[in-house]
Amino acid sequence: MLHRRISYAALLAAAIVFQIFFRFYLSTFTLVLVLALPVLSVLLTLPALLGSTLRLTPRENIPRGSEGRFTLRLERKSALPLPPVQVRLTWRNQLTGEEGRLSCRLTPQPGETELPLALPASHCGRLVCGVQAAWALDLLGLFPLPLPGRPRSALLVLPQPAQAEAPDELEAPRSGGVVLRPRPGGGPGEDYDLREYRAGDSLRSIHWKLSSKKDELVVRETLEPRQAEVVLTYDHFGPPEELDQVFDRLYALSGLLLDKGRVHHIQWAAPVSGEVTDKQVRDRQGLLACLDAAFSLEAPLTGRSILDGALKLPPSAGQPLHFHVTARDVKGGRR
Repeated sequence: MLHRRISYAALLAAAIVFQIFFRFYLSTFTLVLVLALPVLSVLLTLPALLGSTLRLTPRENIPRGSEGRFTLRLERKSALPLPPVQVRLTWRNQLTGEEGRLSCRLTPQPGETELPLALPASHCGRLVCGVQAAWALDLLGLFPLPLPGRPRSALLVLPQPAQAEAPDELEAPRSGGVVLRPRPGGGPGEDYDLREYRAGDSLRSIHWKLSSKKDELVVRETLEPRQAEVVLTYDHFGPPEELDQVFDRLYALSGLLLDKGRVHHIQWAAPVSGEVTDKQVRDRQGLLACLDAAFSLEAPLTGRSILDGALKLPPSAGQPLHFHVTARDVKGGRR
């Protein structure tokens, strides 16, 4: 652009000299034409520029250690010529805080022009890429004209696939993986609990013999065995290398539970405030949504552990099976 500006300045100086020494209509016409050229150049470039749109789309979620791939697309609605478009992009891993910049050049073609982008993805996280600036020079190459729109896009850098073994507590009988809870609608059963009568309880559920002794209505509430709630927790802080191992174990264990048909919860505490986030995982899409939420929160080197507070569960969940995932092992089965 600099050499074109120098060339235009030399042309303008020559037109001025021509006007000074040759005071005829031709010299005047030449000077006016030279002065009008930049304006005409911008006016001819603007329609093509305003009729163009930049889009940035991710290819797919990837395992860590590979490349995060995005596609930068220039869509054109105008058939007018458009000079090459310069684009400056920034990227950031929201979990680890890694970031960088890159520049690229798009040579417009009729319809759509695509350019693949490859970004480093050495650690788990949410990789966000966005256009910081985009511009094209006018037809004379004198002025940079900004392209409208600043698209952003993101993909997940997932943990590495790993083998996971079901904790013994999940395979245990009633003492571990199964709990007794009230049966909806009541009915006969070997296991039951006693409680005070509440409005709406069936008269058939009243324990008349015990009620006569206590001089108040006591209800026999039938219990039935159900699988205990499973809660997986981890600490949202530490070096990226350790967090990678934590998420490898967490991802594998959660996938194993889904394969067994076990709905479960994944919880972590905000490193600074200690506020607990709870995500229920019912299927693979739910697992990805949970990782998306976790990877969107930056993990410092140190922070507050979720083990310092209580788990966040609905009141009706009862005592859960709790497994805490670390970089070295899975601790838990506590209830």
